[in-house]
Amino acid sequence: MGFITEDDYNVLIRTEIKSILLENYTEQKLLSAEEMAISQIKNYLRGYYDVNQIFSAEGNNRSAYMVMITIDCALYHLYTSLAPNKIPQHRTERYADALDWLKSISKGETKADLPEIIDEDGKVKTSIRLTSRYKRQNYKY
Repeated sequence: MGFITEDDYNVLIRTEIKSILLENYTEQKLLSAEEMAISQIKNYLRGYYDVNQIFSAEGNNRSAYMVMITIDCALYHLYTSLAPNKIPQHRTERYADALDWLKSISKGETKADLPEIIDEDGKVKTSIRLTSRYKRQNYKY
């Protein structure tokens, strides 16, 4: 059993629409879209949160928000492979919202209710990033 179950889709998409999306494809197409979405999300969360723990959770132990954005990203990937110029506006908006949240997490601007990375001593491992919006300058002459 993967991170996303068949029942999870029933909340966010009607069965008829899912059937249309998968009309000429197998369930493998859906699994590939889910894997792409999970990989995409992991890349944004890695460094701050324990992505292995997040995506290995099952049933009620999963974060409902992570399930939702994973499905949003997976459905967007399905639409882009099927008919990129016919993606419904709400699908594009939901995908953009998910990406905005993930970017905010990766910049350290937002905290999430997700399991953080724990080091060998049992303490929360923090990822410190020093950034500046100004271009780096060299004053050596």
